[in-house]
Amino acid sequence: MNTVLWSLLTLAVSLLACYLIYLLKNKSNFTFASVVALLVGLVIGIIFKGHTDYVAVLGTIYSRVLSMMVIPLLLVSLIKSIYSMKTMTELKSIGAKSVFWLLFQTMLAAIVGMALAVISGIGKEGHLSIVDGYKPTSVPPFTQVLTDLFSDNLFKSMADGKVIPVVFFAIIVGIAVVSLSSENAGSMDTFKKFIDQSHAIVYKIIAVIIKLLPYSVIFLMADTMGTSDYKALTPLVTIIVLTFIGCFFHIYFTDTLLLKFVGKTSPIAFFKAIVPAQLMAFSSRSSTGTLPLYVECLTKKSRVPENIANFVGSLGTTMGMSGCAGIWPPLLSVYAIQSMGGHISLAQAIVIIVLCPIISFGTAGVPGGGIMLATAMFVTLGLPVELISIFAGIDAFVDMARTTTNVTSSMVAAKLVTKSEEKRKIAATA
Repeated sequence: MNTVLWSLLTLAVSLLACYLIYLLKNKSNFTFASVVALLVGLVIGIIFKGHTDYVAVLGTIYSRVLSMMVIPLLLVSLIKSIYSMKTMTELKSIGAKSVFWLLFQTMLAAIVGMALAVISGIGKEGHLSIVDGYKPTSVPPFTQVLTDLFSDNLFKSMADGKVIPVVFFAIIVGIAVVSLSSENAGSMDTFKKFIDQSHAIVYKIIAVIIKLLPYSVIFLMADTMGTSDYKALTPLVTIIVLTFIGCFFHIYFTDTLLLKFVGKTSPIAFFKAIVPAQLMAFSSRSSTGTLPLYVECLTKKSRVPENIANFVGSLGTTMGMSGCAGIWPPLLSVYAIQSMGGHISLAQAIVIIVLCPIISFGTAGVPGGGIMLATAMFVTLGLPVELISIFAGIDAFVDMARTTTNVTSSMVAAKLVTKSEEKRKIAATA
């Protein structure tokens, strides 16, 4: 059977699986159907490895349609969330708490990653070699990163999918609306009505897209597993396993403790509420693409106000990132150092842990995700940037766990900010 026929067979099996998931969704619930879809997609990808071209098209279309809504969602949701806070005092309070919890969780994740790297002795028995033909990349100077945060053409930034300039623009517009409203009551009513109606339209479209999630998961997972290079994974299986262990430990232990003792929230109920967003993050490997579902889960199932969910969610795509900037860089750094015959001292370990939340800022305006964050760490530590090439083969695979961790920790941060704001308002009225 030739390649085209195999690809058509893969597509036919995937579409049949979609129909079965449709029947299952009608008899069970959305979350359970999504979990089953993820497992089915994984199996299809393994069985029909190398023949997922047509399946990939459907997965890519879904991801692009969802990603298409990210910029409109960020723009109208952030403006709305800011003027919904009504006062600058409330805005400052939520902003400061959001930044703190996002960065604090990244620091905790870095400690988890470093502990795993040191305890496992990762890299001590290995030897690093550079992949043939690899061209090393460099991290832009910090001054360039700062200037890239601001756009000289907002519409070009939107077209290029640059999130940070859009976030910045939405924040300053929201602040201006709050300021003008406080100066002259009712002066911004027309603009607010326009944003409110735009917000409703965006969410209506997103609601339809989200209903298709279980089916898209089949295509996305089948393509991920069907195009994975298992030969590239084998030499680095230890770092893959440690990444998954670190990510899920951080989610279900570290974040659980924060929810239980800081947020006074049932971790079981919370994680049950955000499963759809976790599945989307795992299968799509996109934090920004998961944002619509992120907001949906928090506001509809976990009683987080829209303004906080939108605000923290937007920040969480551009800073913090417990998986990519917390768990991942310490593992690679220790692996590289020890594979070259070096040894990690306590001082070095502390420096790496402290650097993790910092590099999440440093590469915020740079595309490339986990690889660029690792590159930033290697440049800072003086490690050969060329060594990053050996991790390219496993990056897409481990990115499933990293992105799930990024999204989950950001959602936990939103819940913690919500609980803190509830306490502040109770204290203010007492």
